[in-house]
Amino acid sequence: MAAVADKKTVTAPFGNTEAMVRVIYDFAADAGDAGALELLEADGAIVITDFYVRGITELDSAADGSSIDVGISGGDTDILLDGVAEASVAAGALVKPTIVEGAPNVMPMPLLLADGGKIIQTIKDEALTSGKCEYFFKYHRFGA
Repeated sequence: MAAVADKKTVTAPFGNTEAMVRVIYDFAADAGDAGALELLEADGAIVITDFYVRGITELDSAADGSSIDVGISGGDTDILLDGVAEASVAAGALVKPTIVEGAPNVMPMPLLLADGGKIIQTIKDEALTSGKCEYFFKYHRFGA
């Protein structure tokens, strides 16, 4: 699986501290083909306590028919973002995960990411033709 040019490998911080990491998806560096790109990899088990995406420039596709998923590679690939329309990631927009309704309702966070686990972005339905956004993750060590 390919990775964004800005992919980060994060190590769990010491003790009771939290850390934050920013990963940038940039069409100019990463292209926009439909499919999955790695954003983040855990070097040690971590718990993600907050996540959001901020549009730097609008994500766009030829027919405005693309959508974005963000989730765990080999797991719930859309737990953080599920089918978010490209137009939702406009310049200056802030997009956070939503509660997934069901029985029971699913809260996307806190989210355990095992050692070696990866967070991926999946471009669906139609390739992107331009755009740039930032993914922010706040996390801490899982366990002692």
